[in-house]
Amino acid sequence: MNGRAPSYHILHRRPEGLIEALWRACLADADFPTHYTAPEYFLEPGFRNKGPFAILSLSGREVTAVLTGTNVGAYVQSGLSVRPQIVFSRRADRVRAMTNVVEGLLLEAASAKLVDLFVWSDIATLVDPRFRKKQYEGVAMLDLSRGPDALFRKFSENKRRNIKRAIKSGVSVEPANDPAKVSAYYSVCVEWSRRKGLSVPAEDEFHQMMALKNNRLLLLARHEGKVIAGVVIRFFPHGVMEYAANSSVQNALHLRPNDLLHWRAIEWGCREGMTHYSLGGAHLFLRKFGGEIVPTTRHRVDLSIFRRFAIGDWIADRAEQAHPLIPGRLAAVARSLRGLVEEPRNPRAKTGDDRPPLPGGRIWTGK
Repeated sequence: MNGRAPSYHILHRRPEGLIEALWRACLADADFPTHYTAPEYFLEPGFRNKGPFAILSLSGREVTAVLTGTNVGAYVQSGLSVRPQIVFSRRADRVRAMTNVVEGLLLEAASAKLVDLFVWSDIATLVDPRFRKKQYEGVAMLDLSRGPDALFRKFSENKRRNIKRAIKSGVSVEPANDPAKVSAYYSVCVEWSRRKGLSVPAEDEFHQMMALKNNRLLLLARHEGKVIAGVVIRFFPHGVMEYAANSSVQNALHLRPNDLLHWRAIEWGCREGMTHYSLGGAHLFLRKFGGEIVPTTRHRVDLSIFRRFAIGDWIADRAEQAHPLIPGRLAAVARSLRGLVEEPRNPRAKTGDDRPPLPGGRIWTGK
């Protein structure tokens, strides 16, 4: 704990005993608990070598907020633009709790050159003004308390039609509840990733990730007995479920398996008492499910010599603002100049996509 009045606790491994109990009590009293804000965060195979940490805000003997992230030395990161990793208890003094976790974050990042903290934009004003802010579009969010029927009526007409088409075409959806089914999906994932030029995890790591049954759901779409697509859902029991990944067979896309997979995931979430479904992005495919678009904000502290990251951000922002007015070649030069002043980052931060990567920086959300 910190040296003055105990206000935060920094963890680098999954706790046990009283600390774990206090952490879980905070999540039980929170409106938006997610898997990556739970103690099981430390069990994620893809984060084991990425310096995972958690910061617990304390008020007396009560945990009032939790923030998690990764520390790879030069770069400390909490969350993504599509996945903040912070939660507050309902009884928390949010101003104080945010001060606590930010203080802990800066201590964790004592030797870093760059610190990024992503939060939901409705709490962005609570973050220390030393951080530079950048707002992102955020994610489409469904309120599952409305029930599946009411949610289905809010889907776009095209989305409802695609789901009915998939069912009529004989596409079925089932959970991957044994290693053989996980292996079948892994083959689809490998083929899809190669087609998109993306890396994939080793098969053993993939199986370890899917073995986390208490916070992972893999749904498979089949047609004529063959697995043609799958969707991975990450969840906190009776809390938030999050769209984590998707892969599909190219020649089966006309059957619309991905629309049906999301619909079955929504039905599952409603049955299981989940509170929200975060679709992990806000592009058109996801917007058509009818959810609210919840914006996020990045808070950045540049601790590098000569503030090279701030310079890179300035170049990128000016190029983006001028993009409609300048030739493509000049825009490319601006991007290259930004690269010269920035150092390599955590691979999860350079996906080139606002959709959610699984641990290790791999994005499997192709439609």
